[in-house]
Amino acid sequence: MSNSLIEIDSETSRIRAALVNTGRHTFSEAEGKLAASRLSLVIGDDAVCTPAGQAAFLTAAATGARCFGSVSVHGSMHQPLLLALPIAGKSLYEAATYFGAQETEALSSSRRVLIGSGIEKGGGWSVQAFWDGWTAGTSPGKMQVSTGRGDCALAGVSAGALAVGQAFLAEQGDLRAGKTTQSLSLWAPGPNELISDQIGPCAGEVYLPSELWFIGLGNLGQAYLWSLAMLPYPRPEDVHLFFQDDQRIGRENWGTSVLVQRGRYGILKTRIAEEWATGRGFQVRRLDRRFDEHILRSDTEPGIALAGLDRMPARRLLGHRGFEYIIDAGLGATVADYQKFRINVFSRSEDPAMHFQGVEDQQVQVAQELMQLPAYQDLAHVRDDGGCGAAMLAGSSVAVPFVSAVAGAFAVTQAIRIASAQAHHVSIAGDVCDVRSVRAVLGRTPDRFSLPNMLAAPTCAHR
Repeated sequence: MSNSLIEIDSETSRIRAALVNTGRHTFSEAEGKLAASRLSLVIGDDAVCTPAGQAAFLTAAATGARCFGSVSVHGSMHQPLLLALPIAGKSLYEAATYFGAQETEALSSSRRVLIGSGIEKGGGWSVQAFWDGWTAGTSPGKMQVSTGRGDCALAGVSAGALAVGQAFLAEQGDLRAGKTTQSLSLWAPGPNELISDQIGPCAGEVYLPSELWFIGLGNLGQAYLWSLAMLPYPRPEDVHLFFQDDQRIGRENWGTSVLVQRGRYGILKTRIAEEWATGRGFQVRRLDRRFDEHILRSDTEPGIALAGLDRMPARRLLGHRGFEYIIDAGLGATVADYQKFRINVFSRSEDPAMHFQGVEDQQVQVAQELMQLPAYQDLAHVRDDGGCGAAMLAGSSVAVPFVSAVAGAFAVTQAIRIASAQAHHVSIAGDVCDVRSVRAVLGRTPDRFSLPNMLAAPTCAHR
């Protein structure tokens, strides 16, 4: 296939960039490599009846379907779906196929993700996803690692995403991928936390946020909503969500955004979020407009903002808008750092503009450097568009959905800590493909009486 035949607005363009931007692949080579890649997901009997196990399996299916040419699923998948997801499927198998996986008889894949323990190891490359309370991790598939407490679906989200990340690296030739055991705690991230703190409280011992304002409904915003929908709200009709974005879904959004369905392009991102949230039973208000300096929250509107903005000017505007707390996430955008994430939590008294002072977007500089690569120069040469197509691709950030899934679980965890009147982490940063790098800074305990309209009744998850 020549470069002239490559669709520059393909559904996997931002994932394909992880290969092309290394300088080792042409566009046609990267496209072919992604299309030929295969991933198998196997769920164990111990995992299939827990919220964490099902969340890990479905997160791996949804993110894997975007990062691999095909995803097959195996195991006891005809169990009832425990998670109250807004889809027509009633079984775990029906849910997995809804999110892009397919059932096959043979394990023909060279990359296997094992969800839970007690699974036949087999030959070839494999990685196991495991969890215990709020802790998630991966280990080499041939090691005997047991899962622990499975009541926390957010740990499952993270475990499934981390495992797909290791499989993706292995597919790109990283010999270290899946070779070591790694774990992280959503509740107490960082290497020096106590084991009991890392496992965290039972699901019935925390409060869930009842009101949230989503700013940006791209890959990060949808990852937030993916995690939120996994939570065991006893009365979802009491949850009120604001969705703010003015952009429409494009073909390139399918590869990075877990709620986008193939072929549903040209509709507003807020509409995608609204359909998912109302299907879950939540109350929704849409703001189909750009976030700017004219936005001002009233006292009767959600006090916690979940921001998923990809440009610094907009992120600097988050302060002084009347929010009690702003949970802001940012992702790496180049082939050197797309696996990295950072979450900052700002209280009303803190200004994101001061935090981000002097930090500028590098989009133009990165695009200029990429245009010097042979792949981009060849594409500009064969297309009769004056190099516009190649320049457009060079200006798009590298992005993969398993990174935003982990960041989304961390962000929602901070909202839970705030709603539960627990000290939140003011910053969390690390690399999802090497979670030993994750570092966090714990802030002060908030005043419960300063959080009006932000607390939901305590809830118990499936055990």
